[in-house]
Amino acid sequence: MSTADDARVLVRLLWRAEAGVEAPRRGPRQRVSVDDIVTTAIRLADANGLGAVSMRALAAELGIGPMSLYTYVPTRDVLVALMVDQVTAEASVPSPSPTVLESLARVARVLRAEYLAHPWLLEATPWRQVLGPHRLFRYERQLELLEELAISDMQRDNIIALVGAFVTGNAREAVGERRAAVETGMTDAQWWEVVGPELAAVMPAGVFPLAGRVGSAVGEVHQAPGAPDDVFEFGLARVLDGLRPLLR
Repeated sequence: MSTADDARVLVRLLWRAEAGVEAPRRGPRQRVSVDDIVTTAIRLADANGLGAVSMRALAAELGIGPMSLYTYVPTRDVLVALMVDQVTAEASVPSPSPTVLESLARVARVLRAEYLAHPWLLEATPWRQVLGPHRLFRYERQLELLEELAISDMQRDNIIALVGAFVTGNAREAVGERRAAVETGMTDAQWWEVVGPELAAVMPAGVFPLAGRVGSAVGEVHQAPGAPDDVFEFGLARVLDGLRPLLR
């Protein structure tokens, strides 16, 4: 947050439903609510990315003046934090599975689905986002999955953070794959049909033996430079394998 005052307002706005009040606003009787603003901002971000959510564009969408918007939300950073918490409220919270490993796998899949549904989340800084009620609710439920383990609280937090970091990285690849298809108007298979033969024609023989061999194998299987979905399942299994000694 840019100032201490903005940080205080952020907390009050995030917890407005629980407190039963909204942050104080100046001026005449308002025509929209904070909920209206956050919902509209999420819709704009889902359609065109986080960059499309400027205070001016949002005010125009709501039919109010840009300066009026600031009487509800003091800064764009505050707005983005409200958006992140609201999206979290819409996602399912995995219930415990028979094993902790299975529970963590479900946590990872829910997080990844959220990123794919709202790709702009990858553009929002994750730091200090755990302030809101919905983010805290999710964190509480995640920690409950680890409560019976004989590990330290720092290890519990690190496990949740590790799974989240892996999911974020893979989701970034998956979102990039989808965007490439939209921006070029070509599926990965169509793109590979064009690029594969051209690359084979210009790549000097023997200079990149490993890259050529492995890249060709991947291209033949996936008809693409890679497959984020397959990498996710492979990587998740390896992450959970690494955690297995702690999760007994």
